[in-house]
Amino acid sequence: MGRPYHLAIVAGEHSGDTHGGNLVKAFAGLAPGARWFGAGGPVLASAGAELIVPMEELAVVGIAEVLTHLPHLWREMGRLKAALRERRPQALVLVDFPDFNFRLARYAKGLGIPVVYYITPQVWAWRQRRTRFLRANVDRALVIFPFEETFLRGHGVEATFVGHPLVDTAHPGSSLEQFLSRQALDPRALRVALLPGSRSSEVRRNLPPLLEAAGLIVRSHPGAVVMVPWASGLPEHLKGLGASSPVRWVSGEYADVLGHAHAAAVASGTATLEAALMGVPQVIVYRLKPLTYAIGRRLVTLNQVGLPNVVLGEAAIPELIQADFTGEGVAAAVNRLLDDTGAAKARAEALSARVKSALGQGNASSRAASELLKFLEGIPPAQAG
Repeated sequence: MGRPYHLAIVAGEHSGDTHGGNLVKAFAGLAPGARWFGAGGPVLASAGAELIVPMEELAVVGIAEVLTHLPHLWREMGRLKAALRERRPQALVLVDFPDFNFRLARYAKGLGIPVVYYITPQVWAWRQRRTRFLRANVDRALVIFPFEETFLRGHGVEATFVGHPLVDTAHPGSSLEQFLSRQALDPRALRVALLPGSRSSEVRRNLPPLLEAAGLIVRSHPGAVVMVPWASGLPEHLKGLGASSPVRWVSGEYADVLGHAHAAAVASGTATLEAALMGVPQVIVYRLKPLTYAIGRRLVTLNQVGLPNVVLGEAAIPELIQADFTGEGVAAAVNRLLDDTGAAKARAEALSARVKSALGQGNASSRAASELLKFLEGIPPAQAG
């Protein structure tokens, strides 16, 4: 039996809490008795981690909010630094959340605590100078896209591809029959999902053209049901952007609304990858402020924006970005999918198989846990706390 491990972990967002919690659960099967402390949410807590800083204390979105909450964030950072200094874990595991976690990585490195980064920031897409930070402050990166390992190793970062955790978790929460019954939907009606994003700033930009598209879609396909899954925490007043739009607002059933749709228009981000993995025919959309977009075009090194297209290295899914993202454009793209749902579904299922193959076919949490254990076993006892 191996030595008892005492480890720190920090996740500052819901997705990071989920992935970090699953990593901790998988690690427990390999190294029983391991103890964890740090920052996270309910999934990490249920996995047995001691939460010194609850995730909600770190959940700040937007520049203005960050500036307002800086004293609070520094205080929570100080609590984590003190815990690292006093408890001296054998490693610090960081999950995504780079603006906060980079500072902790540097501090832990200064204490001589090995740093493992699970789900690194997308430096392959933009801000590539961050690779220098990773090389200097991160001992091992566990990455979730296949091209990340090659990219980071090319920049001197010890990286290992472990697969993408969404391969295991991207699926509807209930059967189609259960979903139709809960929503009182006619099984014969075409179902369309419109996903404007999960942040208020995204929704303000993306929702108006999507709602305009909804009216055009229903005009072309009478009886179609257009649904918008409403993310938890979004202000209700944003729904007023589409007071006259024929949409159904659905709370708490995001995975079912998306997974059981005949077609979807999805704001660029993780949701596009979820739709692809679930075999949902989709069009990818996004809109930024003009200045932000102009600056971003100079910084981003990718030809495609949507993650499924990035993973496959081709424009497999149509993208409507910035000026191309209009209500008419979205409606036209979605209507093409609805005109022959059988063919659209077959194409989406074939694409899903390709994406799953590229992302490791599942068990990412178990592979990440295994790589973490290998890393820890390679640390001399004198160096590991």
